[in-house]
Amino acid sequence: MDIARSVYDTSLVQVTNKTASKEAVLSSNYSLHTFPILSYNSAVMKTNIKKLLLTIVLFALVTACSVTPGEPTDLPSDQNTTAPSTPSTSAILNKNMIYTNKESELFEGNQRTAFLTALENGKQQFSVNQVNYSIDALGEGSYRIFRLVPIAESLLGNLEAVGENLLPEELIEAIQTALAEDAQLFEHQGITYEISKDRKATQISTRSDAVIVSTFYVEPYDRQNNEIIHTHEFMLNLGLALERGEKNFSYEEDQYGILTVPGGYSITDSELNLFAEYSNIYVIPQGSNEDIPLAFKNKVREAIETDMDGFVYTDNTGQQTEYQIEQLEDSWTITQVSAR
Repeated sequence: MDIARSVYDTSLVQVTNKTASKEAVLSSNYSLHTFPILSYNSAVMKTNIKKLLLTIVLFALVTACSVTPGEPTDLPSDQNTTAPSTPSTSAILNKNMIYTNKESELFEGNQRTAFLTALENGKQQFSVNQVNYSIDALGEGSYRIFRLVPIAESLLGNLEAVGENLLPEELIEAIQTALAEDAQLFEHQGITYEISKDRKATQISTRSDAVIVSTFYVEPYDRQNNEIIHTHEFMLNLGLALERGEKNFSYEEDQYGILTVPGGYSITDSELNLFAEYSNIYVIPQGSNEDIPLAFKNKVREAIETDMDGFVYTDNTGQQTEYQIEQLEDSWTITQVSAR
């Protein structure tokens, strides 16, 4: 615009300069008849420049109106974000035994193998390294293993004490009655005794808790409670309550509640806060460093137990995510479909 105005002003000066001499005009090879032509050309140039400036202004206005401030220009037509369809979690129906030993009790490779063999053969007793064990059922998929401590032996009808144990007359009568009735268990003065075969002799033993075995595993909501839930006493009291159909149990001086949920049980503390989950369905992350909330695991178990092919999980921020479930025998793949 400034350049055009300069050209125009220069031409105007050349035309209107009345003080210029005729000789100067002639020496410039211009005649008086060229002045109208110069004036006409200047007017045309001025008009063209105005049109050009008007076009530029209109183009800028149209461009500015076509974009909404604060919004991207390449918005997708579908506002829902679709996550990649890749497996994110797996679930497995656990059939392996989980062992919770009593403090100072050794129950490892040979003992576990002998236990599984006895269980497979339907036997209630087994022996490892001259130590006898007994098995009691403890609810669904759980067992209570005792170490048998001999106090007496019966051989060819003769009853003798083992080691330094004493056999009062009342206990001898109770043992003889149990042997005559071919009983495996009997009680005397609040103590449970078990009868087992040891080669040719019959042993009479007291029972000492050794191990709790289960296909169910327990997970705390607070990892600081791991030490509590993995004690023999906690697992024993929980198992006894489930076997009896009770809705609560105690550990040390604390009370706990039991709620039946799909795929297992929820355990609450004395204030009815969620304390742990007890289930035989493992929910495992694909990545080893991932941590899956128990609320999500419960949702997976619920979907599996109710034969659903998918579910929507809402996290603690309110974010909703849809998942689909695919089953292969006793395992499942949980795949994220979309996030809402």
